[in-house]
Amino acid sequence: MRSRDMVSGVVLGGVMAISAAAMGADPSPADIIKARQGHYKQMGAAMKAIGDQLKSGTPDRAVVIENAKKIAAFAPQIPKWFPKGTGGEAGVKTAAKQEIWAQPEDFAAAAAKLPPEADKLVAVTATGDAASIGDQQKALVGACAGCHKLFRVKDEHPQ
Repeated sequence: MRSRDMVSGVVLGGVMAISAAAMGADPSPADIIKARQGHYKQMGAAMKAIGDQLKSGTPDRAVVIENAKKIAAFAPQIPKWFPKGTGGEAGVKTAAKQEIWAQPEDFAAAAAKLPPEADKLVAVTATGDAASIGDQQKALVGACAGCHKLFRVKDEHPQ
């Protein structure tokens, strides 16, 4: 997915949420789950774009920076993507484990590890050093994996 399409998706999602709020309608659990899954797909696409650039041998610094910033913008929002009632009980396929809601402090602590690593990735992209960017991307993936191990059903992509 091109970055412009990802930005359009973020904007469209925000417009839909604002429209629903303006009309006095709360989003349904299914809408929240679908938005959450969309956010994770955008984050995954951004991670892939960075990885692809690093593998290319001549990374386009602008692409790497743009995608690192997208991840950093989403990272602190993650705990808000899981309000009560947006697990499997909502009738929408989700890889979110019930532990998210049963152990909210643990989930918050695991999710809190991602924003600093995402911010470090943004900072290191400014150097243009592919090895440093790759090392920090690995640290970011580690922060993601720490949460996934405890709070995500294995081999499932939807969140």
